[in-house]
Amino acid sequence: MIDLSEVKIIYERRTSLVLKVLRDGTIQVRAPFFVPKPIINEFVKKHSRMIEKNRERILLSKPKRKKYVNGEKFLYLGNEYQLQVGNYTQIKLEKDKLLFPEALLFRAKKEIENWYVKSAREFIGSYVEQYAKEMKTSFVTISYSDTISKWGSCTHDNRLQFNWRLIMTPVLVVRYVIIHELAHTIEKNHSRAFWSRVAAFNPSYKQQIKWLRDNGNRLVT
Repeated sequence: MIDLSEVKIIYERRTSLVLKVLRDGTIQVRAPFFVPKPIINEFVKKHSRMIEKNRERILLSKPKRKKYVNGEKFLYLGNEYQLQVGNYTQIKLEKDKLLFPEALLFRAKKEIENWYVKSAREFIGSYVEQYAKEMKTSFVTISYSDTISKWGSCTHDNRLQFNWRLIMTPVLVVRYVIIHELAHTIEKNHSRAFWSRVAAFNPSYKQQIKWLRDNGNRLVT
């Protein structure tokens, strides 16, 4: 049974209702400013079977929490690396291993996340600069977050934000999200003109959207 009081409604400049079940099971509805809540509630009820199906899929596919033991797998740019704990001085990749200092095991989750964030800043930052030039646009700042509902965002004054967990996805997926947000520096909605701009620089963008939909739950630490 869906609790309508827990539905997250986002009002924005658009012409239709869009429903999405987020990775944590939250129901999100994006709606035009003028649509009253009773109509949104009916819209959610109408799609209740789809919502429950997606929630079940999310629950069944939810990965187990990391234990930070030798052999455990971590994603980096779409590839899996096996954790190897030892007498190391820093976290680094070597062949198919993610080397981790044994002395830092007591705060492994925090250290690995910090390593991912640092890697994301360097990798994504350089790509944003590159594609901003290619797309002949500009941005004000870049920040990083762990917002579960978005892989990236662009404010009205062109401040970009990216989910640092993107560093776990394949390069083509990172590239797609960057192009998507840079396109928003020019087109402030998801109009036909917006998607045409995205397609001009990333013709296979639908494949990357599918990858995020199918694998987003695997990007855990």
